[in-house]
Amino acid sequence: MEIRNILSSIYKNDDKFKSAAGKNPEVSKKDKIEISEQAKALHNTSETKNLSEIQKKIESGFYNSEEVLSKVADAILKEIGK
Repeated sequence: MEIRNILSSIYKNDDKFKSAAGKNPEVSKKDKIEISEQAKALHNTSETKNLSEIQKKIESGFYNSEEVLSKVADAILKEIGK
């Protein structure tokens, strides 16, 4: 009884198919992104400026202060009570 390794023949054949198609396996396709004019306009609005300010506050630890945490907890409790 002869036992053959099936997987090795599959991988060998895979390389042949790639070279037969004329494609170099080391060359990869590059992704492309297109941004609509509407998205570009939204990028420059005051909302995105507010987001950058918020991000700076997060990085500085502003939202970890007791005062801010207390205000957030009070707002949550007020919302739950409705």
